[in-house]
Amino acid sequence: MATAKRPPILVLGTSERVGSNWALDSLRHATIQHNEPVRQQLGRDHRLSPMATAPGPEASATGPLASYRVTAFQHSTYYGGQHVIKETNLYFTAAPFLQLFPDAPVVVLTRAPVGVASSFIRGALWKRWDYADTYGRVAAMTRQYEHGRWAALLADEAPPTPVALTCLAVLNAALLAEALGDREHAHVSYEAAVADRRTATEPLTRLVPDAGTALPAVSSEPPSADRTFATTQSKNRIIAHLTRETADLVASETTRCLQLVRTIASPATSTTVERWLAGNDAYTLAATATAEPPPPTAPPCARRPRNDPSYLRPTAEGLQWRNLLVSNAEMAAFLNALAEAGLANTLHGVHLLAIPMPHGRGGRLRPFPEGWRVSSGYEHHPAYWVTWIGAAAYALWEGARLPTSGELDAFTAGARVGNAEYRVGDVDRVHEPDLGPEAVHHRAGNLQVWCCDGPADAGKQAPVTRYLHGAAWNTPASRQEITRRRSRHLMGASRGVGVRLVRDSATGRRRSPEEIADRVNRWLTRMSEEPRRVADLDREAVALLAPTS
Repeated sequence: MATAKRPPILVLGTSERVGSNWALDSLRHATIQHNEPVRQQLGRDHRLSPMATAPGPEASATGPLASYRVTAFQHSTYYGGQHVIKETNLYFTAAPFLQLFPDAPVVVLTRAPVGVASSFIRGALWKRWDYADTYGRVAAMTRQYEHGRWAALLADEAPPTPVALTCLAVLNAALLAEALGDREHAHVSYEAAVADRRTATEPLTRLVPDAGTALPAVSSEPPSADRTFATTQSKNRIIAHLTRETADLVASETTRCLQLVRTIASPATSTTVERWLAGNDAYTLAATATAEPPPPTAPPCARRPRNDPSYLRPTAEGLQWRNLLVSNAEMAAFLNALAEAGLANTLHGVHLLAIPMPHGRGGRLRPFPEGWRVSSGYEHHPAYWVTWIGAAAYALWEGARLPTSGELDAFTAGARVGNAEYRVGDVDRVHEPDLGPEAVHHRAGNLQVWCCDGPADAGKQAPVTRYLHGAAWNTPASRQEITRRRSRHLMGASRGVGVRLVRDSATGRRRSPEEIADRVNRWLTRMSEEPRRVADLDREAVALLAPTS
């Protein structure tokens, strides 16, 4: 019997650094989460990418794969449990994005521009996240005819960082408020959350009855490597680590931009934006504008691990587990081999196998004209931002397969959970220093992993999804969380999901890059030949990537 459909919950921010990670963590144990799937996981050629040259339905990249990707994601979030989709910085794609989910509840997360500026300046995020490029692209969009009324907000080509951040936040908030119109939504401000976290999260927890009153644990100890995304640090004061001069500059720019919005947008939109971005005067300035040290560009120890990848002796069930998670270096070699065999990773703004990301956002594996390369020092860290398609294809390359969720339940029983709950702030290397080659490293923790099975009761019309299993560096470490059934579409990916492999008597031989590329290209060709249901295309992809096919 098919499971009941339910719309996802949309958690939308007026900018980054509005507390969206703790908002998601407060619901993690009861939901299936998607972190910036549009903004981060679609290429700039896709019509829904906020950074697209021509965002919206008029964009040029409207091929069958582009349409398939959006439709599959849209429909898959209605099955398998309660999904939560977090997006910030949608800019001019806010309206088409909301149209994908007309029945979805909306929660808007906000933070006063002084607080956003403080977070960016403290973490050196303007440079780490290449916001100069973002500002330039969005400013260029405002000069397009259909968006020209907004050009005055971003008229300066190269303003000071605090000014640019404020302009972007006001524009994004105005576009989101206008796209929402009179659609009902809840509002959660960062400032209110610091003052009373439990009360502030009520609009979220009311939407997820299974969430109860659970909140992420807090600690006074920051992660050992990168605290950018950690939600476990306690905060009880609204502090801006800015000089008085910078804070005043942000406040005056906020006033200027809000005055412009009143002349551009409707009174209702202007009122909403002013309410969302209020609170600059709630911040106490720190004595000095102390910046946090940025995370290291490479891990302290980047030498090659003493343990090479290998498959261990068969268990009583006849399974041979690979001792190490698939590394960045291995995945880069695979992607380069497939490219040489004629399979492109990106087509029409859709990433098939791996999601390219800037290094500052966890992109350790990135494409260059000469091929895929790994950020120096991260060669032997586990690969993430890999789709299920990419994980299953890699398994074929090794003559292996992805494990089932049931096999992983048994395999991880009693395992020590190492890197989880933001202890490090990112993934650690694929090998654990105190384990040898005859042990499976990071049996639980470091990353969740893709499974070869998924929900079987969603119905023939529903897109195909596959389970995720385990604990990651940014998830809870409880046994309940490790074994909790949650799934994503075959084209999904995240910074917390990697690849673990297993062999048995049915996995067969290693497949060549040419054979794998041919299988995926055949699937892409079928997609373009005639209109096909997403669910049918999904099942074809699973069959083509099965180790026994």
